[in-house]
Amino acid sequence: MPIICRLLQIPPDRAASLVAEPNQLGETVKSAKIYSGVYRYWHGIEYLLAQHSPDSPAAQWLSLGQAVSVARDAIPAVRLLPPQVVAELETTIREIEPDALAPHYDAAALDAAGIDPHTWVEWEETFDPLGQLLEHYSFLQYSTKQCASAGDSLVLYSADDGEDC
Repeated sequence: MPIICRLLQIPPDRAASLVAEPNQLGETVKSAKIYSGVYRYWHGIEYLLAQHSPDSPAAQWLSLGQAVSVARDAIPAVRLLPPQVVAELETTIREIEPDALAPHYDAAALDAAGIDPHTWVEWEETFDPLGQLLEHYSFLQYSTKQCASAGDSLVLYSADDGEDC
C-alpha cells in the first residue's frame, strides 16, 4: 500500500475553518485550486533533509503545523501548516539545493530505517529513485515558495494511491 502526499495550498480563512471543523477536510481537499505533490517520495525527502540539516524545521517538515485528522494504519495524519510555518519552511528549504541532498542517499539505509515505501533497494534495479526524490523535493520547494508568497496555508494530505509498489 504505497502512500502518496499531496500539497494543497489554501487561503488562511479556509485553513481557520478546517481547524475549527476538521470534518470539512473532504470538502477542503476537493475544493483546493492550487496543489502539487511529492508522490511516494514524501518520507524519503524528510529522511534526506534530516540527514542534511538535522536541526532545521525541514528535517521534520511532515510534523510541522497541526494535525487535522488522525493517522490511519500507515497513512499519516493530515497536517495544516499556517502561513508563518510555511514561510519558515520555505526559507529553510530554499537554501538547500536538491543536489545537496544526494550525498545523503543510500537505498539500503532508507530501507533499514523503515522509510516509506520500503522498496528503495528494489527500485534501484528498475529506475533512478534518487533522481525521483530530488525532482519531487524541487516540487516541495516550488509549492512552499508559491504558498509563502501568497500568504497561504499548506495542507499535507496523505493517502493510499491504491497501487502496489
